[in-house]
Amino acid sequence: MVDPSALGAAQRLPFSFAPKATMMSAMDPVPILRRTALLGGLSADQLEPLVPAIRLRSYARSSYVFHEGDPGTTFFVVHTGQVKIARLGRQGDEAIFALLLPGDTFGELALFDENATRTADAQAMELTECLTLERQAFVSLIEGHPELMRHVIRMLSGYIREMDESFSEAAFLDIPGRVAKKLLELSDTHGEPAEDGSTRIAIRLTQRTLAGMVAASRENVNRALSRLSAHGDIFQEGGYITILRPAELRRRVS
Repeated sequence: MVDPSALGAAQRLPFSFAPKATMMSAMDPVPILRRTALLGGLSADQLEPLVPAIRLRSYARSSYVFHEGDPGTTFFVVHTGQVKIARLGRQGDEAIFALLLPGDTFGELALFDENATRTADAQAMELTECLTLERQAFVSLIEGHPELMRHVIRMLSGYIREMDESFSEAAFLDIPGRVAKKLLELSDTHGEPAEDGSTRIAIRLTQRTLAGMVAASRENVNRALSRLSAHGDIFQEGGYITILRPAELRRRVS
């Protein structure tokens, strides 16, 4: 059997843009979906039925993909750009749950609840394109593939474990420890290893952004970063952070 992902663009269904797009594209979304954590366990043949329901939508810098409280019926894959998942507190402070780069996904949980609403804001940090998939198309897929449902359950279990770890961090780690742990996490997910053993985090991190990720003030995060820099554990330049001595960061977390 011929793998549909290997077929030429003219043999595939058109891949359409949202109204903001300036041109049509015949790109194949299946290889992109197969690189996601949610759908990576499926073959190209299994994902083929989703193609007619997939769209590529464009978001201007600082615009919102969705707001907290909006109906949640769509799953997103970041194709280009960067998306911030965050929530505003009553005092106007911001808690940042994730910064997402191409290949990352968001909005998955809404696929499993018919009356879901968004629990956070999703904002484009720069000109961003996202693949979108509506809930009904996804539900039809998993109804025909029980193995996908088992995979989804494992994924959701991992998400719950991550939430438990986040609560534990807030309760037991001091701010320097939380900063060190977050830098290690970002280097694992978005790091660019160098030959000298260092790892550059490929996301531009302002102190305010990092403060929102570790539930601390910008001033306290600034002090923690300054201390790590002075000890030679990290290097900061132009808003980017390079991990020089990960073992020291791990020691700080433990």
